[in-house]
Amino acid sequence: MQRILKVLDNAVWIALAALTAVMSLAILIQVLCRVLLGTAIVWAEEFAVLLFAWMIFLGAAYGQRNDQHLSIDTLRSMLGRRAQLAMDALRLIVIAACSLVAIRQGVILTQRTMPLLYPAMEITRALLYASVPVCFAIGLVYMAADVYGRLRGTSAERDE
Repeated sequence: MQRILKVLDNAVWIALAALTAVMSLAILIQVLCRVLLGTAIVWAEEFAVLLFAWMIFLGAAYGQRNDQHLSIDTLRSMLGRRAQLAMDALRLIVIAACSLVAIRQGVILTQRTMPLLYPAMEITRALLYASVPVCFAIGLVYMAADVYGRLRGTSAERDE
């Protein structure tokens, strides 16, 4: 299990780095063309938006790997250990339920947008919407591994 998670971590990290680099390069080239040449690359904005969506959702999934999302824990810190565990369980159940809904709706939206094309790039818009089910599924895998590690009493945190 740890080996699979390590491979997933590496793949997600490399994908995030590549998405960030390529998106930044596309935007830089777009700005330089506008400033220096007085013209725009018509597909660069569409391409940057596509990469940005994947980067955001993949980053959210990566944050889920060690339960690192921002939270307000004032109420939780005032409660006893059992109430804290109950709140954690409820929070994880709600996140899992919302993730499953996002995956289902993302698949439906991806299928519906398959025939729609980006005007400049002439590729399917489904690539944009596919980021939702793919990345939420990765987030659920990370959540399951984190919960499994907590139940076993081992730390789910992995070296970055």
